[in-house]
Amino acid sequence: MELALGNRLLTRFAADAQRSVILLEDAVEAMQARARLLAGRTRQHVPSIGSPTVVILIDELAALTAYETDRELLRRANSALATLASQGRAVGFVVFACLQDPRKETLPARGLFTQTVGLRLRDAVETAMVLGDGAVAAGALCHKILPDTPGVAYVLPDDGNPPRRVRAGLITDDMIRDASARFAAPRQVPIVVPPPPEPSDRPSRAPRQPRRTTRKESTS
Repeated sequence: MELALGNRLLTRFAADAQRSVILLEDAVEAMQARARLLAGRTRQHVPSIGSPTVVILIDELAALTAYETDRELLRRANSALATLASQGRAVGFVVFACLQDPRKETLPARGLFTQTVGLRLRDAVETAMVLGDGAVAAGALCHKILPDTPGVAYVLPDDGNPPRRVRAGLITDDMIRDASARFAAPRQVPIVVPPPPEPSDRPSRAPRQPRRTTRKESTS
């Protein structure tokens, strides 16, 4: 719901599980195609107009990785996400995902996210899940952020320094509408849902009838 307000900023947008999984799988194909193109030429993608960095933004990630009731969609979502998170950075594909439950059961690919940000969490255990062992002792106190301070978070810098307390600025609905109007994506690519398979015209086989056997009684 929130992302839909600024969907003009996005090249592709999915709002249900089926289209979200298709979007992730399409991103995997594009990522692998770029990797084949760069193989033997360079070890690190350099963004350009013709080959930009691709950001896959996912809100409420657990809806795809844990709460989806269609087991096949769930499997496909976790597979595509793990592939993107493990192979995408070198070729310019970045996954930015948000979720409320940081347990491994909710996000099997949790360990593949190299940069994490912790907003207000329930306890020190959840803080350690998000920011790693030792984060609480180093000063990351996500579980002590006050409810009336939205946007406050702790982040671990890439340079190995202690956790930093940060705060995101407030972005209003009007600011999102204005940004969408001024900086709309050059083009928007629809997500194509394949048609369901057509029913077969072949007649179904009749069920096999159980064999009847009779027992002959012998007389003496």
